[in-house]
Formats: sequence, structure tokens, C-alpha cells
Amino acid sequence: MTHTGIATALALFLASGTALADDQANTARLFADPGVRQMTLAAAQQSAVVMNEPCPSAQATVSTDVAVFQPLVFDAAGQLQTGIWRQQVTLAGCGVTRTLNVIGWKQAGQAIGMGALLPGGTHTDVLLQRDAIQQVDQLVKITPGATEEGCAREYVADTRFVDRDATPAPGGKSPPWREVWTLRTCTKQIEVPIRFIPDATGTTITAGPQNAVKVTTVAK
Repeated sequence: MTHTGIATALALFLASGTALADDQANTARLFADPGVRQMTLAAAQQSAVVMNEPCPSAQATVSTDVAVFQPLVFDAAGQLQTGIWRQQVTLAGCGVTRTLNVIGWKQAGQAIGMGALLPGGTHTDVLLQRDAIQQVDQLVKITPGATEEGCAREYVADTRFVDRDATPAPGGKSPPWREVWTLRTCTKQIEVPIRFIPDATGTTITAGPQNAVKVTTVAK
């Protein structure tokens, strides 16, 4: 499923309002399940950076640290009914170690779904990623030296959390924070600073400024 498709499905799910207490034993059993782990690894392999920079010899390790976005709800038999979570996969090989992020979700009566989020240390969820990448793309298009004629490839190779403010903005549930997203094209690496400001209406996203975008040439 594309990032847009994932975002649409999860937006509808989050709007449903289902939220019950987590069951720690069932949660541990869920993420120890070989089938779930295999699904997580398969979803991580769909990350754009893996597909564009393949390393067949890389070793993948699924993290046991799971971030729960919507409480995991189990039935009396311990079967997962609903929930949304993020799990990380470390991929090491070809001289590079990457952090890959996988989002999983379960709606009542449906099978578990999984998809690849952006790689790296970003603190954003799938909806913020969808909105932020649109701003990043617009900024890259007008940044001198960032675009390549005849190159149809552009993907997010990494994301880096920078820092977080001490206090929230008015109406915000958490303080603003900064990240740097690294994009790659055919021969360019573009580092774009982004600021996320949670406020009373959601989260304001600001990519740039343009003079802070770093463009370097890399080998094909």
C-alpha cells in the first residue's frame, strides 16, 4: 500500500475512537510471533531507501521496542482485534546501518496490515509524513542545484531528529521539534530542515528556509 493509502486507512481508523487498555502479556506474545515478525521484515524491505540502495547481504534485526499509536485491544482468547503501532528494523550491511520504520494496524474483522514509514529517527507519524513530504518536494523544486534534468528518482534516504523546544506552543499538546530529512536523487543528496509545531488545530509544518537546504553531489 502506498503512503497515501496507509494514511487514508489510518485516518479513518483513528477517527473511530476505539481505545481500551493494553494487555501486556498478549502484546508480548503478538510481537514474538514468527509470522508477525516476518510481516514486519517484509514491510521494511519495501522502504524506498532499501529498494533504491539494495544490499542483498544485509542483516535485519526487528526491535522489541514497539511504539503504540492506538491501544492494542485483544479478545478473550488473546487475539488482536484493533490497534496501530510502529516497530523498527535495523538493517546492517554494505558498510551502512539503517533504521527502518514499519507501521502496523488491525481493524476489527480484518487481517493485520503493515507498511513502510520513512526511515531514520523521525518522530512523525504517517499522517505528518504525508503532509511534510509535500512541503519538502516543493522546496526542493525551487532550491538551486537540487533538481536534475532527466532524473525521475527521488526518495527519502534518512531522517534525523535534531531537538525539541522546552515548552509547547499555545494550545499544543507537546513542544515543537526539529528534524532534518535527507533526500537522494540520481546524483544529489539534499538535506532539508523541517520544524513541526503542535498547536490547537493540529501540527504546523515548515520546511526550510531555502538557504538552510544543503545540496551535495554523490556518486551514481
